[in-house]
Amino acid sequence: MNTAIIQSSLKPQLASECLIQVERAVSELRRGRALPVNSDRNTRLIAAIETIDPEVLEQFQSSPVSSTYVLITGQRAKRLGFNAPEHATVYRLSSPNGLPTEELRAVTDPIWSKDRASLPTDLSTKWSLTACDEVDAMCIKLIKHAELLPAAIVTDRKNTTDANPWSVQSSQILQGIEQQARSLQVVSEAQVPLEDAELARIVAFRPTDGGTEHLAIVVGEPDLTQPVLIRLHSECFTGDLLGSLRCDCGPQLRGAIAQMSQAGSGILLYLAQEGRGIGLINKLRAYQLQDAGLDTVDANLALGFEEDERDYLPAAQMLQLLGVKSVRLMTNNPRKVQALNNLGIEVAERVAHVMTANQHNRGYLFTKGTRGGHLFDVSHPPKKRDEQSN
Repeated sequence: MNTAIIQSSLKPQLASECLIQVERAVSELRRGRALPVNSDRNTRLIAAIETIDPEVLEQFQSSPVSSTYVLITGQRAKRLGFNAPEHATVYRLSSPNGLPTEELRAVTDPIWSKDRASLPTDLSTKWSLTACDEVDAMCIKLIKHAELLPAAIVTDRKNTTDANPWSVQSSQILQGIEQQARSLQVVSEAQVPLEDAELARIVAFRPTDGGTEHLAIVVGEPDLTQPVLIRLHSECFTGDLLGSLRCDCGPQLRGAIAQMSQAGSGILLYLAQEGRGIGLINKLRAYQLQDAGLDTVDANLALGFEEDERDYLPAAQMLQLLGVKSVRLMTNNPRKVQALNNLGIEVAERVAHVMTANQHNRGYLFTKGTRGGHLFDVSHPPKKRDEQSN
């Protein structure tokens, strides 16, 4: 594999309109602004509760109670005491007494207040829970894509559509998120000798909307006519950069590169999907919940996320651009094997990639094996409470 092969696989593309609109919408939500989401029937004005501007919140709170509600995930609803199926996607919450700011924060974030005793304990008796529709589900999908806590305040504007330049069609949201992965292009590469692999180079990929980049660390010269040794590694700021002992990410990253060097070649895909796809800020929130006694799975669920929010379509696109069709996948996670197979990348072999536990991550590894289905020995229960990682 060489630069010429990589560059010849690149077909310059322009960002589609839906891709541009989705990324503009993400920017508005992160700024705390209200955003119109249009459907065939009406427009819903939404804002992410985590970042909502106080003046914008006041506008929502002054709207008629009958047309204003809160969206939360089924996971969050379950943990607030509502009788909701745990794996249902999204629910509407409404209250006959309006939407008090303190209760909105309690609904959204389980750790917003250090004074836990001050949190309302009777939310499920004061609020009503009803099923959502597909537009509501897409609104939460968009907020997750923005790496914000998955909760929104919504005002329903029936029989109207909004021509605001920042508005987005609900039908565009899923399409735009998928197009971001499918529009990845090689934008740069360079030789970067590494401590564990002197013959290595880094290839950078960027979507056509100018969004977040993913990286490939190519060790040696992989033979593309044979299954290539690869690892899908989700970025972990705390483990990869700081050497955190709460997870095994740093050792897995460096160990994979060293093993590829010893084998003669390989490719490590460094994916911008921190904290199993929930983002660094939410991963730190999950750490707080773990310190309070939850394991890594329950911490994610308490925040309103699924156990694992990662999408492996970017990885499949990167491998296709690199000319890789068949792989030997370094992983203990059978979900990664299934995901690549489903995306058209043949997994010829799963290569175990187990790191030695330490006193701080025994619980995390135990949960990976017992609840996450990872394939390694979990015969020894943890001595420490569980930790969060990728």
